[in-house]
Formats: sequence, C-alpha cells, structure tokens
Amino acid sequence: METVARRVEMMDLMSDEDLLILCGEDVKADLIGGVMVVQTPASFRHQRLERFLLSLLGMYVEEKGLGEVVASRMAVYLGRGYIFEPDILFVTTGRLDIIKETHVGGAPDLVVEILSSSSAYYDRGIKREIYERFGVKELWLLDPYGPEGTQFLVRKGERFEEAPMEGGIYRSQVIEGFWLKADWLWPEGEKFPPVRKILSELMSA
Repeated sequence: METVARRVEMMDLMSDEDLLILCGEDVKADLIGGVMVVQTPASFRHQRLERFLLSLLGMYVEEKGLGEVVASRMAVYLGRGYIFEPDILFVTTGRLDIIKETHVGGAPDLVVEILSSSSAYYDRGIKREIYERFGVKELWLLDPYGPEGTQFLVRKGERFEEAPMEGGIYRSQVIEGFWLKADWLWPEGEKFPPVRKILSELMSA
C-alpha cells in the first residue's frame, strides 16, 4: 500500500536551503518530503494548551535535570527534505548535543503536536510516519477540544503503538516520573490548574 509519505515524495521537491530562504522567523512551516507546508496561525485554545504544557514540562524537566524542553519555532532536521517545527519537543540529557543554535539535528525523544483543523491531516498522517521512521520515541497528538481525538504513541521496536490513558492518566515513557491527567489538559470551565500546584504533586509522588 502506498503511504502518505511516498505520495508526497513524488511531488516537485524543495531543498532544505530553499525553505530557509523562503521562510523567515515569522513563518511557521514544515518541509515534508521536499514540499513546504505553511501552518496557519494557531487558535487561542491551541495557544493556551501549548503555553500550559510548555510551562509544566519545562519546569518539571528542569527540576529533575532530565534534559531540555524546546518550544515551537525550533526547526527539527530529521532527514533530507524533512524539516518539522513541532509545538513542543524534549531531548534527554544524554542527547543534548543534537540541539544546535539554529535547529535540532536529529529525532527528539518526545514530540508534542497540538492538532488543528488545518494541521491534523499532516500530523496524523505523514508527520507521524516520519517521526516513526526517524526514531522519535514518544509522540503526543493532542486535540485541544478533548481526549476523543487525542493519541499518545510510544515506540515499540520500529513502530509506534498507542498507549491509552488509564483512569484518566497518561504516564510518559521518556520523561521519568511524569504523567498527565485528563482533567489538567481539558479542565471544566477551560481554566487550567496552576502549574506550580501540579508540579508539587508530580514532585512529591
């Protein structure tokens, strides 16, 4: 069966250098098999969830000394013709050498993509395939509107397998001791709980 990645690879290709020339720091875009896909501006709901997770992950990883959490707009070079800008990424302490001044040169240990109507097709399809192909260990595809459209994927051998929330909790496979509650990601009233309160719960477990 022909994959989404293969269909994209058959299109007219753009080089890595072309992408850097055409897209400045103000343009968020992915290079997918040599095809530039410009991402539309994020919604407020998307931005709120991204900000919450970035703060929580960043503070937890810093407290534990586990590595580095990087926000959106950092280019990830996975292979020739594949440059992605995930919403959030994490690299463990032992692999920090892949983080360069202008890009990440290799597969992060964890990638977080927050879905939108314009990005879900790529995030669930070809980008998932490429993250899997190039060795990402854990991938979160988060639907900002609820758990029904959300997937947590972990590497088993050469492939991703879905790891469901159990009892409303998802436990990360690559960030030691870190977990997420559904109530944190999709709170009633849409007000996220204080990050420091959650951090205290995580650190005391």
